[in-house]
Amino acid sequence: MRRAALRLVVTTLGVAAVVGATVPVAATASAAPASIYGYYPTAESCNHVGQQGRNNGLWPWYTCFQSNQLWALQIPW
Repeated sequence: MRRAALRLVVTTLGVAAVVGATVPVAATASAAPASIYGYYPTAESCNHVGQQGRNNGLWPWYTCFQSNQLWALQIPW
């Protein structure tokens, strides 16, 4: 689990560096703090938890994306 989280952080930082270097205005204008809420075995379970949080007013949006064999739930913080 730690290895998957480390890969996710390294990949995210690499993508952010590329995006920041190529589109600095868009990156600063749309920068919103976000964090990983958890990792789930399927896309359905990730979306289920994300939608529950959205319905309960815990966060205004969520995104699920694949991270190695798991699905990561990203929410704004």
